[in-house]
Amino acid sequence: MIKAKLAKEAIVRLSNRTGVLALVAKSIAEKSIKLEAIIATVGGSDAILQMVSNEHPRMMDVLREQRWEVQEARVILVEGENRAGLLQYITEKLARENIDVLYLYATTVNVDKCLVVLSTVNNEWAVMVLNS
Repeated sequence: MIKAKLAKEAIVRLSNRTGVLALVAKSIAEKSIKLEAIIATVGGSDAILQMVSNEHPRMMDVLREQRWEVQEARVILVEGENRAGLLQYITEKLARENIDVLYLYATTVNVDKCLVVLSTVNNEWAVMVLNS
């Protein structure tokens, strides 16, 4: 039903202004780096971009070359069928093992598949639970 694995996420914090997302997107696109998932939020005066790519080391290099404030975080990627109840299934499995979810975002890969990105208080244990 689902497949979970550990991955890395780039977190970029920039001054929130018009066009900042386009600037980051351009920098990544110019190096032909494909994003698997992204979420962009605003916290106070900052724009916060969280991005996952299967070319993570290259993406981190590009972001650092721009001298942006960038951090790396360990996350879980869960691939599953794009169907009603998937989020419930994932979160109930974690809750039964008392694993707290710190954040989560998702994207559809195509009509049939989706990708869920999440971070928990114990990512290694969460991957084992989700794959069981």
